[in-house]
Amino acid sequence: MGFLDNFKSAMAAAKDAANANIERQRAEQQKQQPMARTAAGRPVHARPQSRLPEGVVAVKMNPEEPFDLGTNAQGQNVKVVANGLIHAKPMGMSSLDAEGQKQEIRTIAREVLQREMVPQINSMGDLKFLMLFANRMNQVIVAELNAHGYQAIFKLPLMIRPVQQ
Repeated sequence: MGFLDNFKSAMAAAKDAANANIERQRAEQQKQQPMARTAAGRPVHARPQSRLPEGVVAVKMNPEEPFDLGTNAQGQNVKVVANGLIHAKPMGMSSLDAEGQKQEIRTIAREVLQREMVPQINSMGDLKFLMLFANRMNQVIVAELNAHGYQAIFKLPLMIRPVQQ
């Protein structure tokens, strides 16, 4: 059992050394970046930086804004919601700030969805149809955004579901 005892003590020593190294690195980082203090004496933390590359905006489709498609052949009023996350970057120079770009991308995506969903209103209650339709719409929306000067991808795929009434 001597080997296992030596192995366990070596592992414990390595763990302690690693923890000490981490604490030392944290202390050095805090020395390099002193935190500002508020009037109450609490540290003020900087806003976290975006992890997206420069110029890329993340646009979330708003599920709180349902699409009202009208009345289908069965006389039911059809409403659906779309959810997804688009990453887009202007291909050239853009005169819009990040919030303006997000709003423009969201508007383009909603217009494409509205235009493509209305002719399919009678099939909007079928789950299999909605899954296939949303998969196809990912490509259509990206193509439309490319036509409007954005490089775009769907980070989270588009999901369309009917609103229960």
